[in-house]
Amino acid sequence: MSAKQYGWKGWKMPLLHLNDPDYCEYGCPICRNARAGNRVAKIAQSVERAVTFGGCWWGRARQRKYGVPPDKPIPSRKRRKNSGS
Repeated sequence: MSAKQYGWKGWKMPLLHLNDPDYCEYGCPICRNARAGNRVAKIAQSVERAVTFGGCWWGRARQRKYGVPPDKPIPSRKRRKNSGS
């Protein structure tokens, strides 16, 4: 599956598609940088999650689809296959 492309390197949010979990995964500049280890983005994300009681619409949609919160990376398929056998 190829990553979706979002305008302005992710700063152009898909406001008409609030249940798009792929925006959090591939487009959101705060979430992507926080998962990559950027300290400023981690702080911004933790403040956002505290103020909104769980994260933005796209982060919540990502959690519903993949089962992990916006600040955690998605487990790879390889790990899931190895742990199940």
